[in-house]
Amino acid sequence: MQHRRPGRPPLDDVDPSVQCSLRLPAKQYDALYRAASRDRVTVPEYIRTTLSARLRYEKSDEPPPRR
Repeated sequence: MQHRRPGRPPLDDVDPSVQCSLRLPAKQYDALYRAASRDRVTVPEYIRTTLSARLRYEKSDEPPPRR
């Protein structure tokens, strides 16, 4: 049996993760928290998926999807 390391699995098997800190006004955080709750994900997961989608569409001619 293979031993698993404690903690979360890596976000990407190829690209290493880096830590990022973000400061927001309380009203923006509250809106972010409501959006993440609506999608039933954590705030960090919501930020990752939203940012990834934005960066993906930034490379294309299509507008980013609205949440």
